[in-house]
Amino acid sequence: MRDESCGWVARISELLTPYEGDTPRFHSGAWRKPFETTGYFAAPALTMLPHSHVGSPERVIVDRSLSVSFIAALPDDEKRRFAEALRRLIASDPDLSGREEVAFPYRTEAYRCVRL
Repeated sequence: MRDESCGWVARISELLTPYEGDTPRFHSGAWRKPFETTGYFAAPALTMLPHSHVGSPERVIVDRSLSVSFIAALPDDEKRRFAEALRRLIASDPDLSGREEVAFPYRTEAYRCVRL
């Protein structure tokens, strides 16, 4: 998942969120409900593994965001507006503006559940 503790990553998520609709998303937390209500498993134990997608802002921000399923399914005009919004963010953010290479932070969350 995107590491939204980074300010510009959080702003990218703000741009993406209105397009999600009813697409199943990990961050909703709905996946936890069976573990909370069945009594068969202990609470999920979390291990976080950070990693980064390194490359040009166009590749790791714009191209990657345009490949998200609910963005890729948009009409071409709407995809173009979305890409332009991402490029404006890149141009205006001091951590991204003028950079040839950026490290887009992600974190993998691995959960282990023990059967009771």
